Amino acid sequence: MPDKNGRPVVLSTRVLEDEFLQKLDDAGISVKQHDFIQVSHEFDKTTFREYLNNPDSQARIFTSKNAVFSLEKLLASETIEIQQKKNFTVGIRATEMLQELGVETNARAGNAISLAQIIARNKGIQSVDFFCGNKALDDLPEYLESKGIRVHKEIVYKTELVSQRLNTADVDAMIFLSPTAVYSFFKGNNLNPKIPCFCIGATTSEAIHFRCNNPRIPSNEPNLESVIDKVIEHFGIQKFEDSKI
Repeated sequence: MPDKNGRPVVLSTRVLEDEFLQKLDDAGISVKQHDFIQVSHEFDKTTFREYLNNPDSQARIFTSKNAVFSLEKLLASETIEIQQKKNFTVGIRATEMLQELGVETNARAGNAISLAQIIARNKGIQSVDFFCGNKALDDLPEYLESKGIRVHKEIVYKTELVSQRLNTADVDAMIFLSPTAVYSFFKGNNLNPKIPCFCIGATTSEAIHFRCNNPRIPSNEPNLESVIDKVIEHFGIQKFEDSKI
């Protein structure tokens, strides 16, 4: 249901940066936002350092920018020389953040399963270290282990659900940026089945599908900017269609 100024209302399950709020406002879209998850960058320094340069593995895996942010935090607290080995990432932002730390990525994918398939095709990889959060899904480790590749999961950040009940009667669309945010939102809320759900990737889309039959609109790239562009594109097309009636 449009707001009092006739603008569509989008509910984001994460508080957005000012630049994205301005971009949506410039496109004539009203935004409601609530953080449905809380991330804390807590980790064991000793084991993080140990597995970062694990001599028994051939690769490192980072599937989120939060894992890389924890690495940045570790490196800021002590001097560590990151040894040469293959690095694999999900998402553009995580890849860019690693590069800023002087760590080059050998391959990047849009989701964890696609990345696991790439890793499995790399000859010589028998063991990997997966740096992730406490809510990380098991799809990547399970796939790699089915291919005979050992996986060590090193928890380098923690995600907690921040469930809250909201009135979604005036919402025209949803933004979901992680599977955990999906779980947290639907723990206490329902949606009109016609409301489209914009999502950051295949894993988040699948999490939505498990909880409702609403239309799912994935971003072209697994990053927030691409999600925002998709929202603007959707309502721009809808406005054009409405003007022809």
